Amino acid sequence: MPFQLCYASTATRELKRDDLLEILTQARQYNTEHGITGLLLFQDGHFVQVLEGETEPVRALYSRICKDARHARIALLFEELVSQHQYPDWSMGFQALDGSEWMEFPQEDSNPHNLRALAETMGRAKELLMYIRKQGLNPAKDIL
Repeated sequence: MPFQLCYASTATRELKRDDLLEILTQARQYNTEHGITGLLLFQDGHFVQVLEGETEPVRALYSRICKDARHARIALLFEELVSQHQYPDWSMGFQALDGSEWMEFPQEDSNPHNLRALAETMGRAKELLMYIRKQGLNPAKDIL
């Protein structure tokens, strides 16, 4: 059974396109070599990422991420065994999100919110990740 782990983090500095490209290039190579798939969402300095694969390689990668100086305020959102891979074709799917995506995920108080806050509240990380998976990746929102 595949293992999934999802976390949120905040960048320790402003990330430019080249910074994100470097992160993705390294992630996609590492993930391919270790049988890990997943999805990385980015908005205004906040990340939400789901990783899936065999338990030990996913946990080892998460441990590396926790030590990465580019991340701060890392919060584990969920980890679980799943019946099948949900991101089997993505060594690391990526979307840079803008405010328009949040129309599908209003907050109860109708206040503006960001990716990290949305994912951390009310266990909505899974809902958000599955929404992106079902919608498919928008090539215009990838940096490659």
